Amino acid sequence: MENRPEPTVASVQLGRRLRKYRLDAEISAKAAAQAIDGSTPKISRYETGRQWPLKRIEVAELLRLYGRSHQEIEDTLALMEKAKLPDWWQDEASVVPRGLGQLFAVETAAEELRTVSGGMLFGMLQTEEYAREIIRVHTTDQSLVEGRVRLRLRRQELLRRESPPRLVALIDEGALHHVIGSRAIMRDQITHLIELGALPNITIRLVTFEAGAHRGLTNGFLWLKLPGETEMPDVVYTESLTGNNYFSKPEQVSGFVDAFTSIEALALDPEESVDFLRGLLRFHAE
Repeated sequence: MENRPEPTVASVQLGRRLRKYRLDAEISAKAAAQAIDGSTPKISRYETGRQWPLKRIEVAELLRLYGRSHQEIEDTLALMEKAKLPDWWQDEASVVPRGLGQLFAVETAAEELRTVSGGMLFGMLQTEEYAREIIRVHTTDQSLVEGRVRLRLRRQELLRRESPPRLVALIDEGALHHVIGSRAIMRDQITHLIELGALPNITIRLVTFEAGAHRGLTNGFLWLKLPGETEMPDVVYTESLTGNNYFSKPEQVSGFVDAFTSIEALALDPEESVDFLRGLLRFHAE
């Protein structure tokens, strides 16, 4: 059996759809399992996108049990086939930190990314050299470092694809005063931010020291807004020394939404932010 480390966007969508159909039909997981000669844990894996391989005959039987129309069955089976396709990062799977495959999958489906950078810039904003210096802090394995740098650069291609997601990045000034690698690297990084901010789908806004205390000082985060047709809720991702954390329950996400809104109110507008970034280029002059 193929071992898929993380669910794809399509498999998560499929799972949520199957769960919704089952609940709408008021059928228990046990009854659903009996219909396909399976187990309750298997139904759980289907509904969380972690069952692999997917069996067309079982999915079709479940859909008939749930009373879905012919068109709904055809649409869902088409989604099941999409769930079998490998994600863009699969050829670099050996260097993907545990849990990040899930983040990549959701990012690919997102229509908007909203991020707060405290002490370190969001990965999609990093230059190659900045990323390399950050990754080196966590491992001395040079092949792993280079693999993860490649992975990060490929991840950034999402922002330049056809119909890219919108990105709104709030960056604390402190992240740009900290010298990562060298002042030359920082100048290149700041220039890169100015160039990114000129793209129509990217907004860069600085939160200066004068803004005072704010809710992004203790930890940065990424808020991913999903389009309605994905049948997936908004997700918030954070990371720490102890691991990656994902939040998708409405009561959890709402706290981060409130935090983002409060920090955004303190940020310079995009034009002011560009001027501020140009001033930081002078700060990092050799």
